[in-house]
Amino acid sequence: MKEIVLKLKEIDIKTKEIVKKYKEIIISILLLLIIPSICSYILGYTYSAHVVKNIPTVIVDHDNSSLSENFVSQINTNEVFKVMNYSDSDNDVKNLMDNGNVVVGIIIPQEFSKDLLAGKAPKIMILYDGAQMSAVSAAKTRIAEILGTIKASYLIKVGEGKLGLMPEVVKDNVIPIQSNAILVGNPTRSTANFIIQGMLIGIAQTGIVVLGVLMVKEAENCLLLLIKSIGFGIIGAISILLPLGIQFKCFGMPYKGSFMAAVALTMLFSITTINLGILLKLIKKSKLAAVNTTTKIMSATVLLSGYTFPLMSMPDAFKNVSKFIPFLYYGIPMRDLSLLGLSFDDILPQLRYLAQYMVFTWIAILVVIVIKRVLKSNYFKEEILNKVIHRRNRDESSKIHS
Repeated sequence: MKEIVLKLKEIDIKTKEIVKKYKEIIISILLLLIIPSICSYILGYTYSAHVVKNIPTVIVDHDNSSLSENFVSQINTNEVFKVMNYSDSDNDVKNLMDNGNVVVGIIIPQEFSKDLLAGKAPKIMILYDGAQMSAVSAAKTRIAEILGTIKASYLIKVGEGKLGLMPEVVKDNVIPIQSNAILVGNPTRSTANFIIQGMLIGIAQTGIVVLGVLMVKEAENCLLLLIKSIGFGIIGAISILLPLGIQFKCFGMPYKGSFMAAVALTMLFSITTINLGILLKLIKKSKLAAVNTTTKIMSATVLLSGYTFPLMSMPDAFKNVSKFIPFLYYGIPMRDLSLLGLSFDDILPQLRYLAQYMVFTWIAILVVIVIKRVLKSNYFKEEILNKVIHRRNRDESSKIHS
């Protein structure tokens, strides 16, 4: 019994020593696995509706005709809008918007119906809060659809009444070209499906690169560093796949593509990101300086990769820079795998690029280590030589004085 107690104490002491020695890395790993998953739940609940709904709206109807009331009714019954106020004053729209109480303001002019019947093309004024573009985008799309329906209905009635044509004939002349809009991959127009993946990968990416910085010791063996980059890269891949899995299982985010393709992409991206952290730590002497540099660089990569703002619309200089950003070959293909249902073969070009990037970073790490060792060796040689020369000079000086 005493032997068991002694062994348990010995294990406890050794465990405490290991924890104390590798405290930074252990804490970083725990945070890397926990924080992205917590963020996944928070973002999942925030975007649980998947589409923007209940946008605060104010309506000013100066016409009060059956036509304007029909328009107001369609706005009021549409799930995208939540009419907070009906007013008689145009100034109320601006005041409510300035105070942040509404996002959309609709002003229907006097004699709207009368001018429309007279062919004067009256205008409805619609004001949007430009500080909330996600809500504005959803509101503009729905208002355009509602106005399009009302316009078509009005023209059909005019054709039937004034020209005495059959409804089918009027419809074909009023709407000579018809179209069906289909959003491939995201038919529900879900903001969550489009943006959450990138946000979660960006959060995990920062933690992974910091882990790469912290895992480097002063005198590092090249082979051991290679093994560690793969091992910690696997942990980084788990920190990405776990929160994404939460989104797919718990919050209904679609995943239509190859699972193996996602795992392969994530592994290569994670190891490459770890390597970038290692490389910056080898170049920078201070861990704090390396962490600050890496986090700033990683924060910019999501923007420059074209994930949030289309790469095609960026200046050529940014397009050229984006070619060297790993996130470009990971974040966007992952989104396409989820929404478009790509196969493993479809993302082979991105896999090849990330594999090349991984190998390149390994070579860069090896080169930096060799250079540092050569410089360190020369430094010690110079130190030894200086000490020898200094000692000889001191001996010769003592002989002269004697």
